[in-house]
Amino acid sequence: MEQTPSRRPRGAERRRSARRGGAGAAAGTGARTPVKARRNRRVWGASAGVLVLALAAYGTADALDRVPGVLTLAPEVVADPLPHPTVSGLAAGSSWDAEALAAAPADAPVPQGLAGILDPMLDDDRLTGPVGAEIRDAATGEVLYARNPDAGHTPASTTKIVTAAAALGTLGSQTTFTTSARASAVDAEAGTAVVHLVGGGDVLLGTGASDATRVNGRAGLGTLAADAAEALGEAGVTRVELAVDTSRYTGPAFNAGWERVDISNGFITRIVPLMVNSGATPAEGDHARSQTPEKDALGAFATALTVAGITVTGQRDEPVPAPADAVDLAAVESAPVSAVTEYFLQHSDNVVAEVVGREVALALGHEGSGAAAPGAVLEALGTQGLDAGSIHLADVSGLDYANRISAHDLVSLLGAAAQSDGDLSLLAPALPVAGLTGTLAERFVDEESRAGAGVVRAKTGTLSTVTSLGGTILTADDRLLVFAMLSSNLQRGTAGGARTVLDDAVARVAACGCS
Repeated sequence: MEQTPSRRPRGAERRRSARRGGAGAAAGTGARTPVKARRNRRVWGASAGVLVLALAAYGTADALDRVPGVLTLAPEVVADPLPHPTVSGLAAGSSWDAEALAAAPADAPVPQGLAGILDPMLDDDRLTGPVGAEIRDAATGEVLYARNPDAGHTPASTTKIVTAAAALGTLGSQTTFTTSARASAVDAEAGTAVVHLVGGGDVLLGTGASDATRVNGRAGLGTLAADAAEALGEAGVTRVELAVDTSRYTGPAFNAGWERVDISNGFITRIVPLMVNSGATPAEGDHARSQTPEKDALGAFATALTVAGITVTGQRDEPVPAPADAVDLAAVESAPVSAVTEYFLQHSDNVVAEVVGREVALALGHEGSGAAAPGAVLEALGTQGLDAGSIHLADVSGLDYANRISAHDLVSLLGAAAQSDGDLSLLAPALPVAGLTGTLAERFVDEESRAGAGVVRAKTGTLSTVTSLGGTILTADDRLLVFAMLSSNLQRGTAGGARTVLDDAVARVAACGCS
């Protein structure tokens, strides 16, 4: 399928080439290169526009290694797809150095008359449920188009925009999550100890050495085991019993609102504070997750300890919290929050989003539970001076049908991020790019929608009766807009057609020279 857009945005032709950097390139442990906050809201549009230059070269790339293709069009699929198990790090072009980008012109024309364009499109019979939409000028906040903007909709995975905003503003872009090994019951004379693998919120652990070039696998259990083995050897310990400590999170590991089919299809698993590859199990198929992710991580750690020369005499069946007087042996650090949020936005990873929501709750002094996370995410917006409006969350990944977000509230959040000069400004540059990256890699590539390729950045949302899209648009006249379009209560089996309508509508705005 031809993936090159039918036109190249005029603004993109004037822009300098960008070099990749930011969150995805930060070092793994020790000193890190700071992720520079975007200091100009127009950088968001420039970062999307410049990506169109790469589309021709991308034509031969295997996009299926990044995200599934048409799977979300099939009626039986009820959630955004699980990322391919081999995905690691950030999708190509997902973070760009703001200093390398030329800002969009301040006097770019503001599109007019969008109602005349969009109203007929959003009356399409393929939209079998109600539609809420709002488009604003990113620079001024002027509302350029609205259609039932205050109506609450089940947002599906566009919920992750809210979670990412909360995490960036509350945890901070450079915060990392620590996975550690601690020893208790140390008997130097007998050469024995109990070693606890302590989860600290990193569910993108690797099984081998830590890899500073990756997000998924930034912290490696192989490195943790090697360092722990060295410390054990210095203490005269050669034989250990292992236990996993998941006490960081409390309460049920599953949300009561998650449907069994989503669990069985691998869109979510038990939420615990450490996993390898967010619980994905490639040997069992592309859409499978382990239901015992903490035990899998402990098993990988045991294997690595054995390789490092430590005899593992057994593993506790149930989690065992490390006692207060346990001795620290070693620790590894995750990728920074900026990269972790980008990962779950790009790949729509429900597990990572749910874990980050629990980390937001802990940072605000609440328990790390599924019950506390939704309220904490909304509280976090308030602490940043952001209005959560009428947003209601039952989970923080978007799998729960009880979530409600209006187009107005979602655009308000995106608009605030567009005008931010702090960590929140990293939100839009982390979103998938139409026709190129993440869950938009295979969208905006046909004749009707390809005008949006490279110039639309957006988070997708798909459930059996829901399709949604929210993000930014850089128009043909170089004007940056923020937008949201949500349609819920669709007839089952019609989400694919509804999604096509929304893509076409967004692409029509991108192509608009209607100043």
